[in-house]
Amino acid sequence: MTENTPTRYHPVQVTLHWLVVVLVFAAFVIGKTMSGQPNDADKLMPLALHMGLGIITMIVIVIRFVTRLKLPKPAHVSAGNPFFDWVGKAVHYALYLFVFLMAVSGMSLSVQTGLPSIVFGGSGSPLPADFFDFAARMLHGFIAPTLLLLVLLHVGAAFYHQLALKDKLFARMWYGK
Repeated sequence: MTENTPTRYHPVQVTLHWLVVVLVFAAFVIGKTMSGQPNDADKLMPLALHMGLGIITMIVIVIRFVTRLKLPKPAHVSAGNPFFDWVGKAVHYALYLFVFLMAVSGMSLSVQTGLPSIVFGGSGSPLPADFFDFAARMLHGFIAPTLLLLVLLHVGAAFYHQLALKDKLFARMWYGK
């Protein structure tokens, strides 16, 4: 680490990080809630919210990844174990990948099922009888628990750093001097 290496992430990165957290959480809750609903007109509003959140999340995660490459960032924090250090780096990149894949699989599903015209275009066409008839829904359903596992690993590691290693990791992803 040089004296020019920042000790925390740029405020743009901090904002994008926490925005992705809120967007992914909201999309997950809405998706999980509506998955048990019948595919009728009452599902159009939750679908519209879920799809809108997915599109916004994809845009934000791409911007976040690009800014991560462009803006200065703090040095990697070691967990004191080369394997855990490697896992930490892998999980960060996997989070980007799986959030992106979640959005892409959702968009693919929406195209396969004609959802844009049904949900946003007022076509009046019925929703598909079963979304699981489409390969993209199977992929979307596989990615969700994988993404949840990655989030849990990320959060668990952050708390391990903060509480066990006491390296003030949380301060890196917040605003301040």
